[in-house]
Amino acid sequence: MSTVTIPPVLTSPRDDAMHLHRAFKGFGCDTEAIINILAHRDATQRALIQQEYRAMYSEDLNKRLSSELSNNVKKAVLLWVHDPATRDATIVRQALSGDIVDLKAATEVICSRTPSQIQQIKQIYFSKFGTYLEHDIEYQASGDHKKLLLAYLSTPRYEGPEVDKLMVEKDAKALFKAGEKKLGTDENTFIHIFSGRSRAQLVAVDSAYHNFYGNSLKKAVKKETSGNFEFALLTILQCAHNPGKYFAKVLHNAMKGLGTNDTTLIRIVVTRAEIDMQYIKAEYQKKYGKTLNDAVRSETSGHYRAFLLALLGPSHLLLAYLSTPRYEGPEVDKLMVEKDAKALFKAGEKKLGTDENTFIHIFSGRSRAQLVAVDSAYHNFYGNSLKKAIKKETSGNFEFALLTILQCAHNPGKYFAKVLHNAMKGLGTNDTTLIRIVVTRAEIDMQYIKAEYQKKYGKTLNDAVRSETSGHYRAFLLALLGPSH
Repeated sequence: MSTVTIPPVLTSPRDDAMHLHRAFKGFGCDTEAIINILAHRDATQRALIQQEYRAMYSEDLNKRLSSELSNNVKKAVLLWVHDPATRDATIVRQALSGDIVDLKAATEVICSRTPSQIQQIKQIYFSKFGTYLEHDIEYQASGDHKKLLLAYLSTPRYEGPEVDKLMVEKDAKALFKAGEKKLGTDENTFIHIFSGRSRAQLVAVDSAYHNFYGNSLKKAVKKETSGNFEFALLTILQCAHNPGKYFAKVLHNAMKGLGTNDTTLIRIVVTRAEIDMQYIKAEYQKKYGKTLNDAVRSETSGHYRAFLLALLGPSHLLLAYLSTPRYEGPEVDKLMVEKDAKALFKAGEKKLGTDENTFIHIFSGRSRAQLVAVDSAYHNFYGNSLKKAIKKETSGNFEFALLTILQCAHNPGKYFAKVLHNAMKGLGTNDTTLIRIVVTRAEIDMQYIKAEYQKKYGKTLNDAVRSETSGHYRAFLLALLGPSH
């Protein structure tokens, strides 16, 4: 799930090209303006900007960016302007043909991508660099590592969730026989199974392996293999289980200790921002107890930091709620409902402390109908309402925001009726709240709010407003409320 925030009202690609050209003029360049445009455009929009820039100024935007920017922000921006598949092809090419060959970077990209993504990478690699990816791997890699990469690139794999149970048992036994059971290791069996099975199938094989032999495939791989071959097998296995968790760990390792591995940091943030960064951020906070945004903020600086944080997107509920598109219809995804209810319980009442990112992800990303269904499932599973769980597990403005989303999902009229009642009860009236609700809802759903108000408090909303206000102020509010019958 992408974290790139696109403005609700976009300028045209032509206007963006003009603004970028203006940012290049004068002494130095306006890097902040470049970031504000490019970091908030998706792949299609960036491609259109590049076309317009070339047509208007007869020069390549990438070359101009290369000449204007420097250091890490230059590396990150130049990588970002490509579409995801071209980015991956470029990273692998640089890793295999640069001054310093980085087989781990090439392996990470290849072994963490889906079969359809790999096909795109191979096609772009040839068209862009004039050579086959397999030829570069043949030249730079060696031994079982090379065999695995070539097999992984050339073997078609199913991408769906179904598994072949008979093959699962067969593969688990074959891997045990090829590794822990024998003296030495039959690497070809590992290559054949790891390069030929779908992610779902490999996860099932791992589970069967553990059931049969009391050990995980991860431990078996670490025990029986080494070097780049081990790294490739573990990347395939961990991305089969949970790509978000895998990349969260890679990012953490890139930033821990003295100094930061900026090459890795740039590679992961830039390549995953349009793919699954929301899941990576959630896994990062779950495992390391701080947001990925905060980690990046503490390890970077200047325009480089600003660019990475723009790609990472908001780390807070309100920003996530503003930037996440949500379906507005009545249909619900029943499988996702159960999954979400269980995830919220696991993130809150089940654990010590609270995984706020799970709440943010679900509350900002689900439709109102979906969230109501999640609340119902939560109550059925755990005998408690989401409202009570939120009050128990969160506090302050975060609690208030979650409750507002949830209550408006159930019944906006009832929610606003309660807000109005609270604004007028006791000594004095909160006129700011009273004005805000009456004025903003008068043309939207005030009839429903009035009905809920009378149902809950036994008097009309008109009578309540009449008793709490006076003069022209009262007359104006009553005019907006309309007749009470």
